[in-house]
Formats: sequence, structure tokens, C-alpha cells
Amino acid sequence: MMKRIKKTSVLRAQIVPNVTQFYRDFLDIPRDHQSIGFLSTDCEEVLYLALDDATKKADVKVAFVNSAHVGLGNLWAHERGVVIGMLSGSKVQDVRMGMLYAKDFIERHSNYYMFDEDEDRYCYAHLIPRSGPYYLEKYQIPPESAVAHLSAEPVAATYALDQALKTGDTRIAHLYRIPTKTNMGGGILYGTESACRAAAKAFLNAVEYCYDNPMEIG
Repeated sequence: MMKRIKKTSVLRAQIVPNVTQFYRDFLDIPRDHQSIGFLSTDCEEVLYLALDDATKKADVKVAFVNSAHVGLGNLWAHERGVVIGMLSGSKVQDVRMGMLYAKDFIERHSNYYMFDEDEDRYCYAHLIPRSGPYYLEKYQIPPESAVAHLSAEPVAATYALDQALKTGDTRIAHLYRIPTKTNMGGGILYGTESACRAAAKAFLNAVEYCYDNPMEIG
């Protein structure tokens, strides 16, 4: 079966230098944060990791991130995005740097695999050697832990995640309740870098097996 990495893109990126009090209260932005920045992308999973990467490299926090009730193949998703995220910071320069780091991650470091020309069969299997502040806080991951961010369509993801957990000494930080509103499944594992690398590889191979063998009952 053909397997290739699909390029992911930032679709919108806007910065608000001085946020209103209404937004500050509505989005629960820290009191000392004056600026916010919004991003939308054409890939749900990569934005979460990109925002975490931004919190490692810039003085920003993730104020908001949420996915739409669509999939990548939805016609309007290509313009509006399937997920929206927001960073906040005390200075507009900090937010701008965080946005640039997130954009770089999205466009240059995504492991989003496609297995067919129609892009109906996909898999996201990405290893992060060290979690950032966002993941550490959101998923209560121990400091210095590596992370394997794994997702695919619901049936393949459920099968593959079981294989990934059998591969190495990793633990589940977050499990996607299938099907999600973007109709996928998977989870976030943490452990040593070598264990997470093995888990990501096992997940990817198991998803490919499911796509090659969709009917095991004959």
C-alpha cells in the first residue's frame, strides 16, 4: 500500500495586541497577558503538538484549542480549518514568536501519513522527545517524558493502540473516546523516548495492517 507524508498548513493566523476585557474573562486569559494570537490548520492533531512546542520555545500559554465537527475532507475545512487554537502572552512579541514556532512545526514537522490517493485512509504517529509545558499541565505527564501522539480512523486506531501498548513500557496520558467529533480515535502515550518511538512505529504498522486487511472475518 502507498504511504506518504501529507503536508499540513496554517490556514489563518491573526494577532490581537491588546485584548479586550470581555475576551480576557470569556477565555480565562491570565491577568498579566495582554496579547493573544489565533491559528487554524487543516490537521487537528498537528496543531495540538505545535501549540505544545510553542510553549517550550516562547513565553506563551495555550488559552484555547478546539476542533470542528468535520473531517479533513470536508470542502469548507480547507479554508476555515478543522481546528482552532489560541496563544496568549504578556507581550505581543512573545505571542508573535509563539505563533511562528507553531507555524514552523505545522509546516515542517508533521508526521501525518496518507495511505491512498483519495486521502480517506490516514494515520498520525508523532514522537516528541520532551513534552512542553502545555502537555505537562494538561495531561499530567511527568517532566522530561517523551510523548507519542497517535491517531487514525476509529476502528484502525483502536486496534493499533492496543498493539502500541504491547510494544514498550508506555502509559496512556489521554485516550480519545471513539468516535471523536472529527471521527477518529487513538491516544497520547508517554514514557522514555525509546519506548515512545517503538510505540509510534507499532501503531503506524498496525494501522497499515488494518487498511490492508479490512475484513478479517471473511
